[in-house]
Amino acid sequence: MLIESAVVIDYQSGMATVKCQSKSACGSCAAKAACGSSVLSELTGEHNEHIFTVQTITPVAIGQRVEIGLPERSLLQSVWLVYVLPLLAILLSTFIGSQLFQHELLIAAFIFFCTAIVFLAIRFYTKKIQKKSAFQPILIRVCH
Repeated sequence: MLIESAVVIDYQSGMATVKCQSKSACGSCAAKAACGSSVLSELTGEHNEHIFTVQTITPVAIGQRVEIGLPERSLLQSVWLVYVLPLLAILLSTFIGSQLFQHELLIAAFIFFCTAIVFLAIRFYTKKIQKKSAFQPILIRVCH
């Protein structure tokens, strides 16, 4: 179980809305000043806040710190969907496209088309599975 600290920003009848901060390894790195990744994360706003709705039987107050958790299985499945599946689609469509077409522009268009189809399929599939309890964060404990 992956555990993260969060702050309650709203609570209504068994549903708590919590906010947690993204953490970046750049903050403690000695090469932060000379690193392009650090500058890029600051430009793109990588220090975002994430807001989740968590079901709870324990009443919580706004501003109270809580710990939320997410099963590793759901994270690994998400990584597979977001990173591995598109990469496989690119590799497979590159191989198939090079066998079907002689012109490089057609091969590139075929790769783009196949990858876009995979991303659309992933989008529809994630909308379907995000409502499953295995993909919902759970309230582990209320910090006092």
